[in-house]
Amino acid sequence: MKKIDSKEKILQTASRLFIKKGYKGTSLNTIAKESGLTKGGIYHYFDSKEDLYYQVLKDFFAFNGIPKWLKNIDLDIKSLIWKGFKSIKDKKKYIQELVDSNNDDAILHYYNFLYEATRKYPEFQKRIDEQDRKKIGVLTEAFKKAQNRGELRHDLDPEVLAFELDALLQQLQYLSFVNPSIKKDGSMFKRLFDNYCLRLEV
Repeated sequence: MKKIDSKEKILQTASRLFIKKGYKGTSLNTIAKESGLTKGGIYHYFDSKEDLYYQVLKDFFAFNGIPKWLKNIDLDIKSLIWKGFKSIKDKKKYIQELVDSNNDDAILHYYNFLYEATRKYPEFQKRIDEQDRKKIGVLTEAFKKAQNRGELRHDLDPEVLAFELDALLQQLQYLSFVNPSIKKDGSMFKRLFDNYCLRLEV
């Protein structure tokens, strides 16, 4: 097993605590204690709590690509959309691991973290916006290709469909934590998917 060095351990611990408790609710003393280091050990790598927080955010927002489920937009449109629906479970697991909690409020901690980070450092909101534009662009292209293959009604606007699907998946992501019907009924995603696809068909 790869040994984690002290700096990486600090960043991992700080990331989990900042996401779970927020900037104000997280102290360097707590980060040091949970990292198995002294407060002085943190200052060896970081000038201040804010310096550490900023580095955590830089690492967190470093991703600059598109979601894995959008890597192959030449799939038939139903298969691609279904990959989007299935990706919700992977994202839920990712959020739970980030927050270190399986509780329903994990999603709230996650969104609060994003809100606090982007208000404090607007540059990270710009990164999110850029990623969203890329995602919508790829989705739009996927819907256009589906129309050209005769899989999708030609009276539908591909860009509007892209925004609509992205919004639906984000809403379902939230509901996967808090809505009993979606949490307990394993067939609900499939039923929602089938209903969504009905109006797209030629």
